[in-house]
Amino acid sequence: MKKKTVLFVSLFCWMGSSVFAQEIKDLAIKSYEKSTKADTSVKEHYWTLGGLTLLTFSQDYTLNWAAGGDPALSVKGTGNYFLRYNKNRLSWDNTLNFDYGMQRNLETKVNTKTTDNLELASNLGYLLSGHWNGAALVKMQTQISDGYTNEKVTSAFMTPAYLITSIGLDYKRKDWSIFVSPITGKTTFKMDERFLNENAFGVEEGKTFVSAFGGFARFTINKDITQTINLYSKLELFSDYFNHPEKVDVNFEMRWLFKMTEWLSFSIYVAAIYDYDVRFQVYEADGVTPCVRADGTKVTTDHLQFKENFGLTLTNKFLYKSKSK
Repeated sequence: MKKKTVLFVSLFCWMGSSVFAQEIKDLAIKSYEKSTKADTSVKEHYWTLGGLTLLTFSQDYTLNWAAGGDPALSVKGTGNYFLRYNKNRLSWDNTLNFDYGMQRNLETKVNTKTTDNLELASNLGYLLSGHWNGAALVKMQTQISDGYTNEKVTSAFMTPAYLITSIGLDYKRKDWSIFVSPITGKTTFKMDERFLNENAFGVEEGKTFVSAFGGFARFTINKDITQTINLYSKLELFSDYFNHPEKVDVNFEMRWLFKMTEWLSFSIYVAAIYDYDVRFQVYEADGVTPCVRADGTKVTTDHLQFKENFGLTLTNKFLYKSKSK
């Protein structure tokens, strides 16, 4: 009787463990199918329109401050918008990004531009296999208004401006993507007449544009780390095959958004650019007198361009989808 009881209990445990194992297996399969569907569900919609608008404020105030400094109020507007089309294997992604910031000196009443960027991009893709897409990319980047250094105009709308036309492979996931192209054309424009007689941004005197051919790579990520933390980052690399290919131009930006309420966040933004065609004046030890060569030409060099911004941000996010039949 005891042996039969032990046998029965053993048989019951084995059957229970088998059923439990099968349930675990079914749950795993359903979870996999659900995650796969979630990763590709964007193909169920033809058109998707969405975006994020940010308005960031910061303030500096001083009174009888021995170390110096002027009270100032800064405001920065940021927009990241997209329009996407997906049907079967075809995808078309269009984006509009801009940043524009101003600072007002409360003592001198002078307004100064702190950041300025305007970028439009269009990416046409065709699904080849898995997450790999054959893609054609067109991107234009410039600024909105004049830029000044020591009250001298140093840049303007479409001066400089960069046009990227590229054919390559695009590996796309839900939150990130990698685009690689060995066939890329890069055109730099200098359209403002005030710069026509200058050798600026790699465009020679008397010319309005210069073209280059090389390789291009772009990595982007837009991910909700948690329900209250979002990370957006972009890294772009370009190498000119026929003009110092070892000198790789770098364009990087990253933004952390920490959600405090439905409409209020704390943001941290960092950007860095290294473009060998953008030259900066070299000065003597006094920091005022320009260095000059024997032939009278000014000495210039390339530099790392860096900026950061953080502050309280008003946020507005929207998303609209047109579902397929």
